Amino acid sequence: MPVTFENARIAARVETSLYASATALGATPREIEALADAFSYDVDFQRDVRAGDHFELVFERYYDDEGNTVRTGDLLFVSLESRNGQRAFYAFQAPGESRVDWYDSDGKGARRFLMRTPINGARLSSGYGMRRHPILGYSRMHRGTDFAAPTGTPILAAGDGTVVRSGPFGAFGNYVRLRHSDGYETAYAHMSRIAVRAGTRVRQGQVIGYVGSTGRSTGPHLHYEVMRRGQQINPMTLRVANGRNLEGRALELFQAERARIDILREARAAETPQQEAALTAR
Repeated sequence: MPVTFENARIAARVETSLYASATALGATPREIEALADAFSYDVDFQRDVRAGDHFELVFERYYDDEGNTVRTGDLLFVSLESRNGQRAFYAFQAPGESRVDWYDSDGKGARRFLMRTPINGARLSSGYGMRRHPILGYSRMHRGTDFAAPTGTPILAAGDGTVVRSGPFGAFGNYVRLRHSDGYETAYAHMSRIAVRAGTRVRQGQVIGYVGSTGRSTGPHLHYEVMRRGQQINPMTLRVANGRNLEGRALELFQAERARIDILREARAAETPQQEAALTAR
């Protein structure tokens, strides 16, 4: 089948959902997953993104004679404007790095030291703070965050670290505890299955187990805790430093790539005035 290549740009409002709005304009699930990865440290897609928010994607696309997307290549740029403000990231592979990562216009990395939500597609079922315990029946401090999700949903390491505990742990059921740098630790409870062993190193985003309902639990969910020097912290208000900021020659190369992508964005915006009109119509 003959196909045509283009650097595609999608700029639109979220209608029913970000996924439906983007795919209707030619994106594929691959681009949606990459966007979610870029914003996973700043945005809770289950609660922060609403109808009327703006998004923009620039990506390589191959399409057929009828305009249907056959396959896509690299995702170059992502932007999202929600109630939390507007953020934009550029794809760039820094010298010496083995993978492409996301950086803002100043060359500051999108990735954070720790993730707020180490699970995709889950529903926040219980926040940090005092609550009436669903099994014990009395009020007590809930020192973590619960995310309801189907049994078997992958659980991700919130950051690079070492597994210091892995296995059954009382009311927590199947439990994993990771030690990170600067005195931070994270814990993951009620797993159906554990995928790491004590003493091993893990990288951020690596699957360390799967959602379950082991231990003292009323249904399948992840109980997630963050500690610093032994003190519990609310994961949803966690503020930690960026993983990497570009400097020197790497920053110069990034600035050149950022300029190239911005030229592509401007050229494609001029070629798709209907999208621009739709964005400014309301």
